[in-house]
Amino acid sequence: MKSTNKFAIKKFLFAGITVFVIILTGFLYAYFLQLGIEKIGYVKVLNNKNRNMLYGTTFEGRIADSKGNDKLLFKFKTSSTEIDQELTFFPRRFFSWGKDYIACTQNLEEVILVDYKTGKEVYRQRLNERVEFINANKTKEEFVIATEKALYILKYQKKQETDKKSPFILERVAEGKFWFPAISRDSRYIVCGEIESSNVLATSLVVFDLLNNTKKKLISEKIGNLPLTEDYREIYYTAISNDNKWVVISTSSSATPPYRYLAAVNLKSGLVKEFWENTGLCNSPGCFVSSDKYMFTQGEPEYKGFGDYSKIIEPFRSKPVVVDLNTGKLEIVNGIPKNINIYWPICSSSKTIYFIDRDCYSSVPNRIFNTSIYSLKNKKLELLFNVEGGIVSYDVISK
Repeated sequence: MKSTNKFAIKKFLFAGITVFVIILTGFLYAYFLQLGIEKIGYVKVLNNKNRNMLYGTTFEGRIADSKGNDKLLFKFKTSSTEIDQELTFFPRRFFSWGKDYIACTQNLEEVILVDYKTGKEVYRQRLNERVEFINANKTKEEFVIATEKALYILKYQKKQETDKKSPFILERVAEGKFWFPAISRDSRYIVCGEIESSNVLATSLVVFDLLNNTKKKLISEKIGNLPLTEDYREIYYTAISNDNKWVVISTSSSATPPYRYLAAVNLKSGLVKEFWENTGLCNSPGCFVSSDKYMFTQGEPEYKGFGDYSKIIEPFRSKPVVVDLNTGKLEIVNGIPKNINIYWPICSSSKTIYFIDRDCYSSVPNRIFNTSIYSLKNKKLELLFNVEGGIVSYDVISK
């Protein structure tokens, strides 16, 4: 009898252990599977139903993954013509996707953080000046913010158990008017344009070394020997490589039509390279695909009447190209059908290229275009999803 009971107990324990192992294996499989999913955060904009109104546009921040999950993070409606035009004309200035939070502004006078997991607002700081740009360090909980008066860093500090204050702290870095700031992966450098005169939008490129507490001008706001009243540089985007070797800017002359091209600065040597001839049809933003190579899209149909500013094949369809910053040589990214216009390429940690396609690059009030998001890996193109209403901001979030 005892032998039978022992056998039954052993059988029961074995069955229990087996079930536990199966459940644990399932959880671990799901966990590691989830780790491999690259999520896409995007801000969707919906037109006001009353087409005669120039404001009242609704913005939705959402996060989606390859499994078809789509989660609402925030939703707000613009309240004035100025705010509507700013958020619609220049959206990537006001939404930035970090490691665990999206930073945004709703009324151009505050900085807001929303948690990806909970969809809850975790930080809100109202400023006494207008917010102009927000950008994220995607490896840390840090954001660089430019207002009409100063440059800031929003940092995460470990919250103490007895401390009821926010774990985020906003630090003022410098006074002035700065354009498209970007912060390095190690948080040592901030690169950005700087406007030194209120009379013109001329921008020089400057770098802040936060470790040594220094500021240095890398590229002048002047183009050649012409005075600023005749021609000057405008910076539309900045990026810094992960190893802090190169800074790339999308820049333009003030001429009509503008000559939009890329320039690069080697932070280690100070060498400046202006890629005038072969990147004159660049669309920003772009991204680094390696330490010495930068991807952007080039060629727009509306430039046909202005002349050929590019040496690549078929420059009048927006396609991704990679520039070697050492040689200046362009390499066309193959595998894209001719009927797709590529904008805003992002190279993820898995070396997958993401991009958006829409009928028109620019968004204007009451004229929002539907948007498609694609991925490209090993020359395999995949349509991920379409967004009705259009996308004014997006980024890839690796978990």
